[in-house]
Amino acid sequence: MKTARPLLALTALLALSGCSGSDSPCSAMPIFSGTTPRPESFRVGAEATFEVPAVQTQSCDDTAESQFPESVTATVYDPGNHILPSEVMLRHGGAIATVRFTPRTTGRHHVLVAFAPVGSVQQLGAYVAGDWSGNNSAIVLPLPRCTQLDRTTRGTWLCDGAALREPSGRVVRLGTSSIPPDVAVSGNVVWVVGEGRVRRFVDTGTELELTGSLLLGTAAPVRVVQSRLASEHELWVLDDQRLHRFTFSDTGVLAAAGATSWTAGDEAILGTDGVVGLLVRESLDRVLVVRMRQRPNSQACPYQLGPDGAFAPTGAPCLALPGTPVGLEEGVVWTRVGEPFQATGQTLHRWVLSGGSLAEQGTLVLDSPADAVDAALRPGFVLPDIRLGMLAGATSVLPVGSSVQSPLGLERLPTSARAPRELRALSPRFYWEGDTLQSNGSTKVYERPAG
Repeated sequence: MKTARPLLALTALLALSGCSGSDSPCSAMPIFSGTTPRPESFRVGAEATFEVPAVQTQSCDDTAESQFPESVTATVYDPGNHILPSEVMLRHGGAIATVRFTPRTTGRHHVLVAFAPVGSVQQLGAYVAGDWSGNNSAIVLPLPRCTQLDRTTRGTWLCDGAALREPSGRVVRLGTSSIPPDVAVSGNVVWVVGEGRVRRFVDTGTELELTGSLLLGTAAPVRVVQSRLASEHELWVLDDQRLHRFTFSDTGVLAAAGATSWTAGDEAILGTDGVVGLLVRESLDRVLVVRMRQRPNSQACPYQLGPDGAFAPTGAPCLALPGTPVGLEEGVVWTRVGEPFQATGQTLHRWVLSGGSLAEQGTLVLDSPADAVDAALRPGFVLPDIRLGMLAGATSVLPVGSSVQSPLGLERLPTSARAPRELRALSPRFYWEGDTLQSNGSTKVYERPAG
């Protein structure tokens, strides 16, 4: 079963206009004079108040008076389609309706406002977000804005190929090239891919100890990394041509277990950084490659570990996923259907791995003014970053899923979160933002609760 949609489909204004004795319809236009911008998000338990303009029916000649609504009704549905108590009243001579209600939960609330005997029927979303659930105090790293950010269990920070134990400690570079290596963290194990080799480090609590290094040959080099999955003893790397597997044995040997071609060469790019494929771990010996062959939809194709140690296609058909991937977690893919500023708006879908398939567990309709929901996908696990509104009062929020199939909730990001998208990022573990100053640059990191 898919998530229940609002009782009424999203539509544009249903203007009720016309003039007797005339073959030409009267024009209709919203009255915005005297209104204030509708807040782009509200808080749970606090009264939500906003204004909705009626549609004024103009006269067909210069002698007749314009008509305005004489009454108005409003119905507010919460994300579970339950009707909430609400109040509505006409103001400004019938040109404006003021709606009030008190939300009990987060997420998109569906609001229906009907004017009579003239006017319009309007449907809109009111978005309710909870407070930031993570730490309110930022950890400041003395590094320019991190594109790829993670931390070991023992507390070593990894930022674009640089490691530091304490924010004020010594920065250790894990590569010599001007291009940062790709880094993946699993507990206290740090995998580093770059400069033609794969290395494995272990955080001892005082330093990163090198436990294995493998020089890659020319037969199957790792090209531009698209996605990776790490455990303490295995690293799976998807580049723009092959799916690689590296293993670390109990005897301390780091080896390349095999590489498999996965691309057909016609994949569409994903995210804001041009990724063409993503990895989703299905089990210890099975993985899904998420890609787009033909817009606007994507697919997840299964690969199984073979007797030769490399992954191979299973032969099973790829799973169809509506929309464009815009986020990735362990066992979770986020997709976006639709585009901003269009009549249909955007719908965010959360797909969770279950029983060998990706099942939908939550949706969020975005019909309010909002930036395109998108993200840089190459760094690793990343959550969709939603900015509601285009004015100074815009709010940045993150979607919140649950273990059951239900509408998605919302949570505010810390601080104003108005930094440009290229200077901020959101993962299941952290929200961070920074600058691009190579000298005295910094990154502020806010930690999210585990799970």
